[in-house]
Amino acid sequence: MNEEQLRFRVPDIKFRVLIVGRANAGKTSILKRVCETTESPKIYRVRNGTREEIRLDPTVERGDHNIEDELVFTNHDGYIFHDSCGFEAGNERELQDVQDFVRKKARAPRLQDRLHTIWYCIPMENDRPVLDMKFFGSICPDKNVPVIAVFTKFDQFKRDIRMKMGATSGGNADLTLSDQVEKIFEEQYWSVIKDHSPRYGYVRLEGMHKGKSCDALIAETASALSNEVVTLMLLAVQRGNLEMSVKMADKS
Repeated sequence: MNEEQLRFRVPDIKFRVLIVGRANAGKTSILKRVCETTESPKIYRVRNGTREEIRLDPTVERGDHNIEDELVFTNHDGYIFHDSCGFEAGNERELQDVQDFVRKKARAPRLQDRLHTIWYCIPMENDRPVLDMKFFGSICPDKNVPVIAVFTKFDQFKRDIRMKMGATSGGNADLTLSDQVEKIFEEQYWSVIKDHSPRYGYVRLEGMHKGKSCDALIAETASALSNEVVTLMLLAVQRGNLEMSVKMADKS
């Protein structure tokens, strides 16, 4: 199946992503790298059946936030993003709101209105990662939308381990750094959530501030999707990534 045939079959499709995570988890950097832009997205809200662009006060973190809002980058409008703020400690109401949104969007009649994947961002620069992972297994109660664990700030995580090892090993931290990184990651992060995500994997992102790509995230997302949705993703989202488009077309 070549790209022209796919384009004929699905002329206009939108790939919808819910990105979850607290402030400073690296969500904005991820979206900009995925869409290969430095510009901020336009925000759309549906009011009385009409979709209109809105402008939010950038100084307001939660007050006017609405998970229903659609974030669209003009240079890559095949993606539609929804942003969920991180959960306050023990706030079950916020979790319920997200679950209701996921359920509604997962069952939307039109494919382009459905939620296709969830990127659950877990920053790795703090000493209490369990708080950020608390609702990972609950975010999609019906288990009908892939949930990808996105570990952000992995470079900071490695630097922190290197500093700790250097302080206790006489400066020979690099000798076992890789092993120690994997050990701590497995014990404190992946082992906590992997039983909630048996079908899907994870990605560890670093160098976002240096402009590194998010190809690993796109590849992990593609592998978690059904063939039909992967094909639509190729058409609407990956038109600028020829290598990945070819791989995804071969899978279908």
